[in-house]
Amino acid sequence: MKLFFQLQPVVFAALLLSLRPSFAAAPDPAGLEYFEKRIRPILVDNCYECHSATSKKVKGGLLLDTRDGLLHGGDNGPAIVPGDVEKSLLIKAVRYTNEDLAMPPKNKKLPPERIADLEAWVKMGAPDSRVGTISSNNPARATKHWAFQPVSTPKPPTVKNKSWARSPLDNFILEKLEAKSISPSPAADKRTLIRRATFDLTGLPPTPEEVAAFESDSSPDAFPKLVDRLLASPRYGERWGRYWLDVARYADTKGYVFEEERRYAFAWTY
Repeated sequence: MKLFFQLQPVVFAALLLSLRPSFAAAPDPAGLEYFEKRIRPILVDNCYECHSATSKKVKGGLLLDTRDGLLHGGDNGPAIVPGDVEKSLLIKAVRYTNEDLAMPPKNKKLPPERIADLEAWVKMGAPDSRVGTISSNNPARATKHWAFQPVSTPKPPTVKNKSWARSPLDNFILEKLEAKSISPSPAADKRTLIRRATFDLTGLPPTPEEVAAFESDSSPDAFPKLVDRLLASPRYGERWGRYWLDVARYADTKGYVFEEERRYAFAWTY
């Protein structure tokens, strides 16, 4: 305990050092004012139609309605490199130096003074008052997410230790282990297995009677039967219901509310 309190100042100092870069990177008020007066209007009037979360079709996978979108870029890479005008694709695009990257398109090139504003903005480090991350509403990126891929039946990979795999799913696990020359862990004994499953699904340990019954069950489907029993238990619903109620911010009352009805009308339905 004494050592813990001796280390506290060291840990606190390390925490401050880890936060220092974010403080140093904070843009100055003049830079933010420049962005608001000179840069944001350019982006809103000329770019958001094709490069924002509200676009019907995001072109080139590029979003310009957040700072993260600018830095992350689209199919061609980051849109800007803060402090480096010549390496910033956004500047090349508005200069029309490359026909394939000309923005805004359709002969709507920005006036020279607006291009100069963007160049000056990138030179000063591209200060940006917008907060938030890249929007998940980008259809181009959403379609590439694994959750939106068509359901398929992949062929189980070939493995060396064929006797270890008990199901096709085991082949996928073993393939990764063998690729790193890692041997699978030994099989758990039945007492350990029932404790793991019961704790995971109900948050409670199994009773001695349940352990004895499982250990004496020599049928090949003993474990599937155990899992089915636990899933059908009210304890399973109680355990996971707690997490979902927290996510739903469940409460009987509205908290610190004094001039209106504090109780939620239908809280009892939970």
